[in-house]
Amino acid sequence: MAERSWVRRVASRGRRWLAARALGAYELLAGQGAVTRQASPSRSLEARRKTTQDDARALPQLPSMPAAAKVFEGVTPQSLHLAGLRHGDAQPVVSLVVPAIRPDSIFAGVATALQVGRLLALALDRPLRVVPFGRAEPEQLAAALTAFLAVDGHPVPPLSVVPQRQLAHTTVSSDDVWVVTYWTTAHAADVACRVGVLDPARVVYLVQDYEPGFHAWSVAHALTRQTYRAGFTHVVNSSSLARYLVEREGDGTDHGLVFAPHLDLDRLAQVASRREPSQPVRVFFYGRPGKPRNLFELGVAALRAASVTLAAEGIAWQAVSAGEEHPDIELPTGQTVRSLGTVDWDAYYDLLAATDVGLSLMHSPHPSHPPLEVAVSGGLAVTNDLDGSRSHFHDRVTAVAPDPDALAAALVDAVRCAAHEGPQPFAPPVEGRLGRPLHEVVDDLARRLR
Repeated sequence: MAERSWVRRVASRGRRWLAARALGAYELLAGQGAVTRQASPSRSLEARRKTTQDDARALPQLPSMPAAAKVFEGVTPQSLHLAGLRHGDAQPVVSLVVPAIRPDSIFAGVATALQVGRLLALALDRPLRVVPFGRAEPEQLAAALTAFLAVDGHPVPPLSVVPQRQLAHTTVSSDDVWVVTYWTTAHAADVACRVGVLDPARVVYLVQDYEPGFHAWSVAHALTRQTYRAGFTHVVNSSSLARYLVEREGDGTDHGLVFAPHLDLDRLAQVASRREPSQPVRVFFYGRPGKPRNLFELGVAALRAASVTLAAEGIAWQAVSAGEEHPDIELPTGQTVRSLGTVDWDAYYDLLAATDVGLSLMHSPHPSHPPLEVAVSGGLAVTNDLDGSRSHFHDRVTAVAPDPDALAAALVDAVRCAAHEGPQPFAPPVEGRLGRPLHEVVDDLARRLR
């Protein structure tokens, strides 16, 4: 009865989106960890990805390109998207280049990129131009982006939207600052630099994950790695990702501009204040079978193995999964891990308040939000390590090898601890451990660009 009651409480808030910031949806713009207040679009990620790819192929390339651009024709659908820029007498702006963006999908890496663009434009006292590599209604999208950025009274620079297909009719200043985001936008900027229409010293690369890991060894994998060597100024989301980038791609990727992922500490403090001792111990599994880097099958195996050990020890526990729809998980002990699918913002924080232990996996050097938010708000979290990059996020986050036995052992230890000690107090990350505040990093960047 207690299990059904808990499940009903956290499920009743809906199955729409599990805190976009916490649950990634990073494929749209490679960002895990962002400031967001929007719900997810109802369409599946696969449908959004197909639309993005179709849009990229449908958009006309810019005319009057340098002859050298012909070399890159067809390498990717986006290779020549910035190669025909027309320079002239124009007001310098900050141009933020994103793969695609819609008014109803401002979340995750998109939201972080918009905040970087906003802060940099304000610091340089310039307008902000958003350049999507997909179809967009400029006026409608500009109004939506301005409203999003103005939440909580934040100042917003003059903002315009110029879709890539309209750049042929836009005169740009040679003093513009270009902020590229996902690897396809960085690759297009790299090509533009190679053919002489952009200066790499005026390009900022917002790196929010190690994106070669998104692709099997392929053209996309090779080109993504090349973007890190294009001579751009790197602004990196999290110190763990920055270290991993240097280890994989060399010291040339380290520009000292590393910011911490955004956590809503006020909301997490409220969650911590709502926690109460509970029996059985409640486990939240971040289950996303459609996202390979979230290691869903390893998480399921760990839950199965842990259930046997915990049953033998007589420790009462129960688990739910949230993040993506999937069939309920049957454990060897007869227990069921019920899938809540996607839930909205409020339901996500309700779930955190009702969670003693989080099992949240991501095969990436970037810290995902669920384990951090569980730990900060008073719970214990188990995640996987990746070459030592995920082992120092927070004292309450245990990172072990991505192996079912290792994950199960860590999960059993966390459940034991929660059963004996109960909820922990609110504990924000150690200052500087994950990176500097975003506004400090952008101010530093602006000084370098002046």
